[in-house]
Amino acid sequence: MRFAKLLLFSSVLFCVSGFAVESKIQVMGWVPAYGLNESMAALESQALIGEGLTRLGLQLWNPSPDGRGLVLAPVNKQGQSVRPEDVVRFRDWAKMHGIKVFLTVYNNSQVMGKWDWALARRAFAQHPAEFSHALLAEMNKYELDGIDLDLEGEGELDSDRPAYAQLIRDLSAKLKAQGKLLTVDSFHSPCMNAPNMSWWGDWLGYVDAIHSMGYEDLYEGSEQAFTPEEKSVCEDGAHIFKYSWQLRYAMRAGYKPGQILMGMPTWLDSWGKGGLGKDIISHVREAQALGVGIALWDLQLAAAPWRSAATWQAIRVLRDIPGAEGKLPRQP
Repeated sequence: MRFAKLLLFSSVLFCVSGFAVESKIQVMGWVPAYGLNESMAALESQALIGEGLTRLGLQLWNPSPDGRGLVLAPVNKQGQSVRPEDVVRFRDWAKMHGIKVFLTVYNNSQVMGKWDWALARRAFAQHPAEFSHALLAEMNKYELDGIDLDLEGEGELDSDRPAYAQLIRDLSAKLKAQGKLLTVDSFHSPCMNAPNMSWWGDWLGYVDAIHSMGYEDLYEGSEQAFTPEEKSVCEDGAHIFKYSWQLRYAMRAGYKPGQILMGMPTWLDSWGKGGLGKDIISHVREAQALGVGIALWDLQLAAAPWRSAATWQAIRVLRDIPGAEGKLPRQP
């Protein structure tokens, strides 16, 4: 009964940065093109998973080679593609559980074997109108709830920041007109790679959520500084991989805690040190205390505890009983 009352409360809508979003904390998870059957088996292994997830990212599309469209991604190194029926299978499972489904486009694959920034740039910088049109058409073809951008590049790529921001602004306007959502996956430092935290301010008012994809780098007990290759230490040596540091940075840019999701590694059953502990539930509780969401890569849930009832009970508490929103610990 308590969960039922909390769930009713969490369905109330409010407006954050121009988006109508659900007040409940979000739990995003991704299905990778190379792990379709494994992901479905994991999703069906524990009933509480369907009750805990709020969003499902189908990472099943690449930009087309010319940057003007989309193609279904390969599932293996031989180039066999995801089938349309695979998209439908996961969409229908998610809809049955009341989970919103996103088209996740990414610039990597089993065939590419790398994050191909040139491919991404061909789409968002050279052919943004055609690329946006293709994203919207594919989203509507499969009756999905939004678009998730996972276009990643390694190195010093700030020269592409304006074009990337323009794609987000244009895509956001089109999605808002349809009542759809836009999320972005980001590197977890403000000092290197693309897109990174220093770009977040460009997107305020245009994105529904940002996923900080630090995985095992991110945890509240982190005391690690980050020094990019051939550059000075990032943020004067601050402990940038603490959940609270990530949130503080986002809030300075104008975001609400519920718009930030901390990436967590589902191939590990423990990571980090200090904080509340190294185990999964401890990290979930660290996120809960800050009022942020979590983003799970990926839904194959390779580490057994990610399929346990205890883990998903903790995730449900994170969703329904968030900590004091934005109440951050004192900086050292």
